[in-house]
Amino acid sequence: MLGVSHATSGAALGLAVAGFAPRIADVQPSAGSILTFAGVCAGAALLPDLDHPSSEATRRFSVASWLASRVIRPLSALVYDLTKGRRDTGRGTHRGLTHTVVGAVLLGVAVNLASARWGEPVLLGTLFVCLALAIKGLDAIVPGPPSLVIAAGLTLAVQQYVPGGTAGTAGWLGTAITLGMLVHSAGDAITESGAPLLWPLRIRQRSWYPVGSPRAFRFRTGGAVEAWLVAPALTVAVFVLVALVVPGVAPVLEQARDQLQRLLTRA
Repeated sequence: MLGVSHATSGAALGLAVAGFAPRIADVQPSAGSILTFAGVCAGAALLPDLDHPSSEATRRFSVASWLASRVIRPLSALVYDLTKGRRDTGRGTHRGLTHTVVGAVLLGVAVNLASARWGEPVLLGTLFVCLALAIKGLDAIVPGPPSLVIAAGLTLAVQQYVPGGTAGTAGWLGTAITLGMLVHSAGDAITESGAPLLWPLRIRQRSWYPVGSPRAFRFRTGGAVEAWLVAPALTVAVFVLVALVVPGVAPVLEQARDQLQRLLTRA
């Protein structure tokens, strides 16, 4: 899928998880916490494509993200070569390790371990990267200057105004990254190429079996189905979830609806 579809799917999943999961434990999360979790998920939903030289993630941070891509691509190819089955015929440089459940979980665990060891610098850096990617991915929906300055400002806002600040993200940051990466791979799995989500589980003599939906329901990346059905549906889902789960949004919408009804009645 395209970057905007990945970002909106990550935002939608993040809103749903952060908005509904705490209620199971009878906890009401703050608006800032929900939006931060969703923002990290949206940005992390672009991370798997660091294995593609022209992706949004690879181009977002200039030399830094280009270097990250130059590390990830050969690493993914190496893991592919070492674990491929008899019928695996690809190269593993794209839709490889970063598009697997194992890869997503490993990165989430690595972030949590790094934040436990080095604390706030890791938390701030991770938030900044994910929020900057989210801004870039969602820019097609809410146009604006896709500036790294905005991401820096949002990161500082989380530190200053979200309950618990940056330290409050330590318990869930890796989870949000893992979820974002997984929803990316799930999105790719319903396109024509599929994604090797279940690596290293061997299926039909392939360790990198491209898991996907039934072929009749797959669509081409950037094609008409994505442009006119998938992307709009994900966008609507994001706005609906914001209204449902972010505290303070529903009353504002209700007041706006009541005012509109009064205006229409007078007219």
